[in-house]
Amino acid sequence: MKYRDYINIGCALMLFCSPVNAQNAADTVATQIAYGAQPSWAQTAAISTVGGERLMEITSPTVGNALKGLLPGLSMLQKSGEPGYDFYMENMFTRGVSSFNGKQQMLVFVDGFETPLDNISTEEIESVSLLKDAAALAIYGSRGANGVLLITTKKGFHSAPKIGFRMQTGIQMPTIMDSPMDAYHYASLYNQALANDGKAPLYTDEALSAYQSGSNSYLYPNVDWKKQVYKSTAPLTMGELSFRGGGGGLNYYVMAGLLQNDGLYRGTDSKGRESANVDYSRYNFRANLDVDITRYFRASLYSGASLAEKTTPGGGGADDYLKSIWTTPPNAFPVYNPNGSIGGTSLYTNPVANLLNRGLYKENSRSLQVIFGLQYDFSALVRGLSAKVTFGYHNFMAETSPKTRDYARYSLTQTGVDAQNNPIYSYMQYGSDAALTATEGFRTSQTRVGLQAQIDYQRRFGKHGIHAMLLMLNDRYQLYNVRDDERYVNFAGRLTYDFDKRYVAELVASYMGTDNYARGQRFGVFPALSAAWIVSNEPFMKAASWVDFLKLRSSYGLTGNNQTSARFIYDETYGGNGSYLFGVGSSQSSGFTERTLANPSVTWEKKRIFNVGVDATLWRNLSINLDVFHETQSEILTYPYAQVLGIVGASYGGILPLMNVGKVTNHGFEFKARYQGKVSDKISYFAEAGTWYAMSRVDEQGEDVKAESYLYRKGNPVWKPIVLEADGFYTANDFDGDGKLKAALPQPQFGHVAPGDIKYKDYNGDQIIDENDAHPIGNATVPAWNYMLSGGMKYKGFDISVLFQGVAQRDIYLRGASIYSFQNNGTASNLALDSWTPTHTDATYPRLSTVDFSNNYRTSTFWRRNGSFLRLRNVQVGYELAERVSRALRLSSVYFYINATNLFTLDYLGKLGDAEQDNLLSYPLMRTVSVGLKLAF
Repeated sequence: MKYRDYINIGCALMLFCSPVNAQNAADTVATQIAYGAQPSWAQTAAISTVGGERLMEITSPTVGNALKGLLPGLSMLQKSGEPGYDFYMENMFTRGVSSFNGKQQMLVFVDGFETPLDNISTEEIESVSLLKDAAALAIYGSRGANGVLLITTKKGFHSAPKIGFRMQTGIQMPTIMDSPMDAYHYASLYNQALANDGKAPLYTDEALSAYQSGSNSYLYPNVDWKKQVYKSTAPLTMGELSFRGGGGGLNYYVMAGLLQNDGLYRGTDSKGRESANVDYSRYNFRANLDVDITRYFRASLYSGASLAEKTTPGGGGADDYLKSIWTTPPNAFPVYNPNGSIGGTSLYTNPVANLLNRGLYKENSRSLQVIFGLQYDFSALVRGLSAKVTFGYHNFMAETSPKTRDYARYSLTQTGVDAQNNPIYSYMQYGSDAALTATEGFRTSQTRVGLQAQIDYQRRFGKHGIHAMLLMLNDRYQLYNVRDDERYVNFAGRLTYDFDKRYVAELVASYMGTDNYARGQRFGVFPALSAAWIVSNEPFMKAASWVDFLKLRSSYGLTGNNQTSARFIYDETYGGNGSYLFGVGSSQSSGFTERTLANPSVTWEKKRIFNVGVDATLWRNLSINLDVFHETQSEILTYPYAQVLGIVGASYGGILPLMNVGKVTNHGFEFKARYQGKVSDKISYFAEAGTWYAMSRVDEQGEDVKAESYLYRKGNPVWKPIVLEADGFYTANDFDGDGKLKAALPQPQFGHVAPGDIKYKDYNGDQIIDENDAHPIGNATVPAWNYMLSGGMKYKGFDISVLFQGVAQRDIYLRGASIYSFQNNGTASNLALDSWTPTHTDATYPRLSTVDFSNNYRTSTFWRRNGSFLRLRNVQVGYELAERVSRALRLSSVYFYINATNLFTLDYLGKLGDAEQDNLLSYPLMRTVSVGLKLAF
């Protein structure tokens, strides 16, 4: 392959988001695959792709969150909006969930080498591809079962220098954030709870009136802790400067970018000396160079680096601050006392003082990736033969600089009045002031070194086309404070054959080994076979002029998952435990016991994937992609309680080793359609829709013996909740004259119950309500359905685009301090305003109590909510200056735009929180509105 062919492929990558309109276009558009690229017509694997320019329309500080709704087959839920902590790979799933283990993290490869997704910017990206079936994943051997994200960064190409500049700034605000109730309603409900408990009220009518009027804010405080701790908006700024071009044997792409993401905390030290807002700053740099040393010999040097700084308050994490505004009653104490001291009690610390007077935590990190490759084209000797050797290095290091201190807080009591009738207060001190103490620390360092050697042979012999690839990969991963490096060796190959561009067959195989298993168990073979029929190239299809391109695909193969809970789990482990007595003097010596039994047969989990697909372009403007799949993941690592008899002793001694006994099946489909056209030369438009579905079933989980057959997770979808089923509230008729539950009714085992408490269904009919009545019900948190709707239009210099994204068949469960009233001396939920009372029996919230929490505050269907949502993910309106105006400014183009992300959401939670977050006490997700400017020189 000549180097001009590689350049053509690189340039074609820019067209990934465009549909294939005809066979001649399919001949040039390339699809990124594992360790190479293919013409789209020859692709037999299931791959979803999105271009970097599309990602840049989404205002997101992280690439991972920008992918939501853009890649069919990808489920992505954002759990937090906290700057620097808003994205985790564990929240991304390829084709739903195919294992009950938590270790299901997909792989990310940047330019062919494994690299975390956290520190790259969207400006650097040419395309992102999601590999989904065995034909695409088998080459990754025992590591590909969870899917792979392939990121291709921008490269240079032969052209005059092109300089690009973008600057975008805007504000972000919570999509939804519930507010605690005021002191009057809290005190009124607390009195109601006391009455339900048969106790006298705590707050007098005078106190309730004072809370309403605000006449004495020190003795009768009414603090809005949310308003005191959080602002309503925070700024977000990002920008990039890039240089791209090539000629004279050198192609280049150079970029520098910045991101500044500020938090919502109020009143913090902007200079970060004694307190700090949550803040994330990142600088990205990339330089990709390709050098033609000779006509046949090329060298490549790709490097990407990021420098980041995370800052958070020292008084706890984001969840702690949000929890504190719900666990601290609004009337507990004022923020500051009359003498300026910090309010507080022995029971409660001060949320504002925790933010401003506990110091700060700062983390500085850097990430570096360097890829150096040599490539030689042997076409002068053997036409179509090329080889390359590539070395990849990645390192991430993080250092910490915490500053900590404590503070004194004071509760006040009025002891009288002075001669001018001013109140006299006495103060009780809790805690003490301490000086700010600074330390330096080292959190982690991760290094990955990889070496790849690859041979490619590609030729056409008349109607016969062949492309063969052989690959050797050696990979070493080093993690700070872990004794032994992880090592992988992979020998892989891919053979693709086509006849007349009508029939394509492809064989992929990997022979991969890892040191994490015992000798004799370290290597395995992972094959996959796939085929495609380009129906539109058949002679009988020439009459169907409305069919521009039609391809049928199918694949079947094996890949694996070797993610485990620890290193060398095939060996036994030991640890200190107990003590022994020796000699007549009863001298004591510490003990040493076996923690886990050895299992030298442990190996990777195996996933077999069958996939059929259709790719079509109709009427030149309509493109359709459909994939249907069935997966079986077997030999999943779990504790084999069902396989090991209890008499052995290990089952109940907690020393069973993990064994490959689990099995899960998973099936579903992905569909996407796009139509684009023109009304005239001045108006163009597109419309796009997609949906993808995945549903799993546990076939074996090695579960211990259960009291009831329905308590087993076997036969249910992965992570399907097993919970109690609520059956309304108890009524006064359910109790006898002594206040005891009538004997004829099932007796709950969760503590004292009374009228207004949640009644649970006696599922097994044993007249006892306990954990054995929990049963599988509802849906898991990971959605079964994902969908997207997108559209856009251009008219002269104006353009507009919109993206809707949503999920369905998903449940979440309300819990925590914002839901459970008065538990742990906290405040009351807003839901409690409609709580049960003897005169309000059709309430939606159970009886309030100051002592009885165990029965009502259990995970049950009473607290279940529909977790489906539809979100207006992005809107962008832009205008490009006329060419003559740009030239007058000595610019190639000038583009202004307004961008809004997460503009509104339709869900079932209302004001309680964002349905995408299953934990309502996490830092809220952000809505952003930004303005931006793009310049091209």
